[in-house]
Amino acid sequence: MDRIFGNRNSPHLFYSVLFPMYDNDFESFVDACDNVVQPIVEAISCTDYIGRAWFHPKYNADVVGHSSVIAGHSVPHKMVMKFIIQTINGPRDGITYDDVSNANNKVRMTPHATINILRRSQLNAAAQYEKKLGEKKPVPNSIYVRNTLKIMGIHRERGNDVG
Repeated sequence: MDRIFGNRNSPHLFYSVLFPMYDNDFESFVDACDNVVQPIVEAISCTDYIGRAWFHPKYNADVVGHSSVIAGHSVPHKMVMKFIIQTINGPRDGITYDDVSNANNKVRMTPHATINILRRSQLNAAAQYEKKLGEKKPVPNSIYVRNTLKIMGIHRERGNDVG
């Protein structure tokens, strides 16, 4: 991992590893990610170097059954709904929990079962960039709200949404 992600001059900011043999079996894919990949990343002390994100054609956070953030997975539906309620300035008509759940799952859907491995330095650089934006800095957690609303086909004007 150090050879891949330790080199700051490397042009590779992330890697996508496809697992087409899991395309029709979301539960087995989640099992492999949570019980093989994640423990290996932790065992070799790479959590400081890489971020992970799991994607699947049949992604379903309800199958994962999480109520808090778990490495690699989408943010739980209830958290995204809470972020929407906290961040939208204006009417929330037509935004139901079921719609949010469906959209939140779609955020993690890809044509093939995929693990994205991201350089932690890139994630940190993005956070540092946001800090420098001052008043233009995005509202915390607004990315989840924007992604979900976009998938739901709900577009808000700046100032009447999440910033």
